[in-house]
Amino acid sequence: MENINAYKALAFFDLDGTLLNAQSQLDKEVVDAIHEIRKNGVLPFIATGRGHFELDKIMEETGITGAVAMNGQYIVLDGKTIYKDPISVTNIEKLHTLALEQDEALAFYGKDGYWVDRHTPFVHAAYAYTHMPLPKINPEGYKSEEVNMLLLLTDKLSQVDYYKAEVPELNFFMNAPTSIDVTNISTNKGTGITHVKEVLNFTGNTYAFGDGRNDLHLLEAADYGTAMGNAVPELKEIADFVSSKNTEKGIVNAFKHWNFI
Repeated sequence: MENINAYKALAFFDLDGTLLNAQSQLDKEVVDAIHEIRKNGVLPFIATGRGHFELDKIMEETGITGAVAMNGQYIVLDGKTIYKDPISVTNIEKLHTLALEQDEALAFYGKDGYWVDRHTPFVHAAYAYTHMPLPKINPEGYKSEEVNMLLLLTDKLSQVDYYKAEVPELNFFMNAPTSIDVTNISTNKGTGITHVKEVLNFTGNTYAFGDGRNDLHLLEAADYGTAMGNAVPELKEIADFVSSKNTEKGIVNAFKHWNFI
């Protein structure tokens, strides 16, 4: 890591619906803007529900070297793991039993990849939504592999409250049309900002950019929060600035608003 004192601010970006376009790709204008804000003293970080192992191409294109991945459950910086918060086997088994009773598939995210307990239409839809490969089936993989995040594959927002009541040790975020992100109750994207600041001993301003329910803690933890024009209403309500949609130069317009470029 280069001299952190060379930066006046840290900026944390969600990916899907925020930094990426409708095809889950980076527009050239966005890549250029990220390189520009770094030159202007703003150090960029990814803050995503995706696994860190899914970010290589994005980090290579943008030059970003730090990521709060798996909604804060796994944080990497300069190729090293600086924080992780595994979900206990006890809590996984409790949730897995409930998911089976509800006829909903469960996806498991480890340090090297992800897998599911079975394939359902919602599994296919969820990974098509982020343009990622369909997971392999391994229903008991969590017994031998460390798991840092889970996904419940469903389109029912009401299931968030159901699972919260049944497994209060875990967080549940309906973050996509056909999936619910699951983390430990004490961990989220916002705690990820705190961990990064502690590791870097950074005392300057922090900025956050997002669109989904799993970005609520992210914007709350940052000094300045931006919601995209396509963001959920709850996020827009707490944002300091609401930009245009991610498909309508939302990130670039936000950079201009904050005088990053």
